[in-house]
Amino acid sequence: MRRSLHTDEEIAFLLAEAARGIPVAEICASAHVSLGTYYRWRRRLGGLKPAGVARLDQVERENAGLRAEVQRLRAALLLQPVRAEPIRTAMTERTAPHQGPRHRGAAACVGRFAFGRSAN
Repeated sequence: MRRSLHTDEEIAFLLAEAARGIPVAEICASAHVSLGTYYRWRRRLGGLKPAGVARLDQVERENAGLRAEVQRLRAALLLQPVRAEPIRTAMTERTAPHQGPRHRGAAACVGRFAFGRSAN
């Protein structure tokens, strides 16, 4: 995406001018931007003062660093070998592993067309 010709502080100043009552069309003409750009700026920066915009910039840079760190950790986890045994938890220790199928007529179902019960 193309970088803006105006800094965030300049944008905050233009938005503050509009809040003071200067017509938006006049502000857009002096800044050489369209009405759509002005309203996009207003949606993004809202009622922030220039000091708030500087803080927003710092937070955005911090978030970008954290996202990069998360991506690095995900990549590191994907490169680790997969364990052969499942991890045991307290819940799996309490419940004994169930042997065989869980439905009632499982013993009778032998073969594709078997309808009779087995001798078990």
